[in-house]
Amino acid sequence: MSYDASTMRLMGGVPGQQLFLYRTADAIAAVDDNGYFDTAVDEYNLSTGDLILAVTSFGGTQALSALVVGVNAGQASVTLLA
Repeated sequence: MSYDASTMRLMGGVPGQQLFLYRTADAIAAVDDNGYFDTAVDEYNLSTGDLILAVTSFGGTQALSALVVGVNAGQASVTLLA
């Protein structure tokens, strides 16, 4: 699958300190790929330093992961926090 804006929610904050909740049937291995959240850069003003709480494998064995966003030239990358 791929990023689905309908399952992304802004929980609060300001650019660079925003917190999002994202639910997907995708595994975390897909969600943490560079470019997965590129569309969210424009749709949600996603910017470097924002945090995404990702509920992955929604509908299967779910997991919660925290991701830190980096944006460069309109392209998003995320780092999975351990």
